[in-house]
Amino acid sequence: MLPSGERFRCQILSWSSVVRDAKGLSWIIKDSGYVPDIVIAIGRGGYIPARIVCDYLTIHDLAAFKAEHWGIAAVRKKKAFIKFPLSANIKNKRVLLVDDITDTGDTLRVSLQYLTGFEPKEVRTAVLIHKTCSKVVPDYFLRKIVKWRWVIFPWHLWEDMTGFITRLTDEGIRRENDIKRELGRRYGIKVRSDMLREILSCRGD
Repeated sequence: MLPSGERFRCQILSWSSVVRDAKGLSWIIKDSGYVPDIVIAIGRGGYIPARIVCDYLTIHDLAAFKAEHWGIAAVRKKKAFIKFPLSANIKNKRVLLVDDITDTGDTLRVSLQYLTGFEPKEVRTAVLIHKTCSKVVPDYFLRKIVKWRWVIFPWHLWEDMTGFITRLTDEGIRRENDIKRELGRRYGIKVRSDMLREILSCRGD
């Protein structure tokens, strides 16, 4: 869960590290002997990991639905819910449900409950990173986080950075050097000058 107060640590992941971790996760699943008929991604975070896992497991069938719980820059909504439905027929099929990370575990819990209504033969879950504070432990994960931090995957780097910068500018912190200092002090984030200027430009600052 999100720590109280404004300051908390963030970890920014690179594309290369994510691809490497997705490959490692695939080998764990393969070594377990589980052979899914279909991979289902929890959108939005699970889209890219699920596609990479399909590649390494040589699984052709990939579907998705969208569940929401977290907003931009570590802002959590009241409860997880299914926003866009699953259109695939998974009755009597072995399913691998993929997301990028567990945090509270509510997204995974709601997603598993949702899939039960489709009458699959079996559902197993896989994430790249599992936070031990999660109420749900996935069947497969590559990395574990014990001390809470906000993980920024490359597919939502711009979105989260925009959110963090917006928090600061809303407080009246608008100078480039001041924003950089506060991002480092509050969140442990180092931002390139060109990226910061581009985000500020897109915001109209």
